[in-house]
Amino acid sequence: MGALVGLFSEKPVGAATDAEIRNQILAEIDRQPWGPRGSVDVIVTNGVVVLKGIIPDERERAALCVAAENIPGVKAVHDRLIWVDTVSGIPRP
Repeated sequence: MGALVGLFSEKPVGAATDAEIRNQILAEIDRQPWGPRGSVDVIVTNGVVVLKGIIPDERERAALCVAAENIPGVKAVHDRLIWVDTVSGIPRP
């Protein structure tokens, strides 16, 4: 019975771990000239990505979500980013 439990608990061959997914997303952010690496955090749990932090340009929201969605192994992306208008300083969820 213990051997069967071990078979079902192992990740599929070739599947990315949460840490690998996170590292790939952060690397993609770093490659982009607009990448807000210092103000955005990426949390991955069971293939589900949560993007948290502050972005200075609303257009970055879609770009970050797409970048995360395109990483193999990502099951879903949850946007918890806050856009702060750099002119007024007003945060906008």
